[in-house]
Amino acid sequence: MSEEQKINWTSGEVGNLWNIYMANSMAACMFRHFLLNVEDEEIKDCMVSADQLSKKILSELEELFKTEGMAIPNGFSGADVNEQAPRLFSDSFYLNYLDMMVKYGALYYSVALPGFSKMDLRHSITNIQISTLNLSNKVTEMMLRKGLHVRPPYIPIPKETSIVEKQSFFNGFFGDKRPLSAMEITHLFLNIQVNAIKTILVMGFSQVAKNEEVRNYFLRGKKINIKQHNTLSQIMYKEDLPVSIPSQFMITDSTEAPYSDKLMLFHISNLSSAKVRNFGDSMAVSPRHDLGSTYARFLMETANFAEDGGNIQIENEWMESPPGNVDRDQLAKQKK
Repeated sequence: MSEEQKINWTSGEVGNLWNIYMANSMAACMFRHFLLNVEDEEIKDCMVSADQLSKKILSELEELFKTEGMAIPNGFSGADVNEQAPRLFSDSFYLNYLDMMVKYGALYYSVALPGFSKMDLRHSITNIQISTLNLSNKVTEMMLRKGLHVRPPYIPIPKETSIVEKQSFFNGFFGDKRPLSAMEITHLFLNIQVNAIKTILVMGFSQVAKNEEVRNYFLRGKKINIKQHNTLSQIMYKEDLPVSIPSQFMITDSTEAPYSDKLMLFHISNLSSAKVRNFGDSMAVSPRHDLGSTYARFLMETANFAEDGGNIQIENEWMESPPGNVDRDQLAKQKK
């Protein structure tokens, strides 16, 4: 056994592997019900690929956990899926949802990789990311073929370079306001698109949630998403840029839950945390003051919403504790 293999896992490795397991455990349950109802064979093929990838990741992680002696997270299982429930979303939503999830997955794996030091784990994460990116390409190709892919707005391609000469480049509240940059447009567009998918998801969940507090939480999330969508869309409209979103007619009238309240609440809280990262990334590439202020406001609003979802999970004993450091002071007290 080499020295590399004898080295214990770091906090970055333990924490990221735990997160990856929980997310794929949830995703596998989502895909399980989707596959029982999807009608379009081409979309089904993409869903099967996603389901197989999630199960492969879970299997590989379980082997790693056993080898290291780390407890396998409870995550989610068939008990969190009601296979008898009617479909809640249309096939077109399934594909849009899958597009969002594989993009989030690819992003998370790239962000997580620097936290890994052991080369065998780095290779595992790299392979997972490659598989996820390949799936993303497959989904995008399918969306293009079916006319479901919405492209970002077109802008004129620059024919020559130029230098920023005035500090008004950062203006957003007062004085001259420059046109949006390509990256600012890109992030506005992506936030609007992802927000539309999340709005549909939370609307569907609000129809079927059994717990009243959970149901009201989803309805609150719907209002927040719509408000943020309208704000970002207005910025685009003022710049004479089009705002296209996927069709809103993607939810059935079913009121029977295909998933447990525990799973649905975890899913929305998890996506809210991803939105916080989105807004932070958008702030970093949006020099205009009005955009930075808007993203900062949305970030705090979404972070508070995610925390409230966590509190509901804790109240119902649904939140699984993530790996963490030991309380040294508490250990010392136990010796007295």
